[in-house]
Amino acid sequence: MPDVCKAPAAADALLEEERFQALSSGEAKIVEAAASRIFPTTDTPGAAEAGVVHYIDRTLKEIYPKQIASYREGCAALERNAKETFGRQFTELAPDQQDKILSAFEKGTASGLADASEFFALLRKHTMEGMFCEPMYGGNRGLVGWRLVGFPGQQFGYEDPYINRVVDLEPIAHEMPFSQQEALDGRKS
Repeated sequence: MPDVCKAPAAADALLEEERFQALSSGEAKIVEAAASRIFPTTDTPGAAEAGVVHYIDRTLKEIYPKQIASYREGCAALERNAKETFGRQFTELAPDQQDKILSAFEKGTASGLADASEFFALLRKHTMEGMFCEPMYGGNRGLVGWRLVGFPGQQFGYEDPYINRVVDLEPIAHEMPFSQQEALDGRKS
């Protein structure tokens, strides 16, 4: 994984301290595993490194509490399908097996959930939002999503050399507490 896209250790520590508010720990593991197949880690960071599950949990708690039931039903259905198809929990499956289960959800052919394709679409949407959102919403930890696409974040302005050119500045998040920003980019006060 290129160094420019690695989430700093300080961001990892922040991720471990956070507790889930809308999802149970079991549901969070299932959501993290599924999101990690939707946006997998390759030679660049994926959903796990970006903390997408934390974005989803926070979004469900604060903005979309009516969707918590959809996630509960969707996670239970992912588990049932994994056990019916492969005899193991979804989080224990190999990546290609998880992909097979998720593909059935995407196509709407998974058993035990009438709106499986709608749940997959919701999970995919939230995964992408969590990958590229403003970090203050819980995802895009270490600004890994922005680094992947070369988005410079909330800059305070651009010098003349950047007008009509690719911006090669380090990303900056909006309203990130200075102590967090310092930890993420290694600055000393």
